Amino acid sequence: MQLEKKVGNELIKTINRKDGVDAALDLTEAFLDTQISDELLGNIPLLGLLVKLKNFGCSISDYYFIKKLQKFVFHLGEVSTVERDEFFRKLSEDSEHQARVNDNLLLLLNASDDIEKPSLIGTVFSAYVRGAVNYEHFMQFSSAVNSLNCYQLKLLKEQNERQVARSVGHALASHGLVIVSVPTLAGSSTPNYYLNDEGALFLHCLFGSVVEWE
Repeated sequence: MQLEKKVGNELIKTINRKDGVDAALDLTEAFLDTQISDELLGNIPLLGLLVKLKNFGCSISDYYFIKKLQKFVFHLGEVSTVERDEFFRKLSEDSEHQARVNDNLLLLLNASDDIEKPSLIGTVFSAYVRGAVNYEHFMQFSSAVNSLNCYQLKLLKEQNERQVARSVGHALASHGLVIVSVPTLAGSSTPNYYLNDEGALFLHCLFGSVVEWE
């Protein structure tokens, strides 16, 4: 059984515990320190990792899922205890929505193809916990993060105006974060992309960026 299935509906419950964030941050280290049987191999980073995973009965994908969880929960530590308690209290009152949030979190983390993306998803989730964005924005922004590559995310981090690079705009268009404008000049059919209000909120949520409106 894969680790994601073992986590199941316990993710939301775990990060809601008062020690949940600290416990998750310690999870990777505890995992790697378990049952090291070969001191020599253990001192060789890659081989040592494989030995530890094998002895623990887990796969490489399990290890990276744990790393994703660790990256994700880090930013929850930046949310005040009052805000976190209030969010999870309200969430617990709607079991159907709680299950939906939990399941979609697992899907989003599992779909991340870069080890830094769960950290960005954690940033968006923290904004959701604080009430800075709603659930729909959380899903919209997190899905957008997963669809972008590292270079596109780097460009967005440096973004300070409405018009974005076409490669970035094309990726954001399917998430409803840009306005697509096709030039009216004869012979020109290449579209330009401009952040809309939700696109500006997306950047502010991820990087604290403030887009200048002309």
